[in-house]
Amino acid sequence: MSAAAVVLAKNTSFIDAPLTIASPEERLRELVHDLRQPLSSIEAIAYYIEMTLPADQFEVRQYMSRLQRLVAETNAILERSVDIAGTACARAASAQ
Repeated sequence: MSAAAVVLAKNTSFIDAPLTIASPEERLRELVHDLRQPLSSIEAIAYYIEMTLPADQFEVRQYMSRLQRLVAETNAILERSVDIAGTACARAASAQ
């Protein structure tokens, strides 16, 4: 095992975490949460850049606005995915 792999193994919390079997909906919610964290950072950085740009930087402002829209659209897609999964799990549970 490489030195980097050893350091990663020692510093990775999930290795020592107890093994739990999560439902597909719970796993999807965790994935959505993990994806939203970097998205919110991207959105905040784009907003800050847009705020600090001089007024004559129109093209960069447009790009930052587009980036913020894409983040909002991606968040909406993630939210719909969780809603759809929740509905499907509820239907499956009621069918049993």
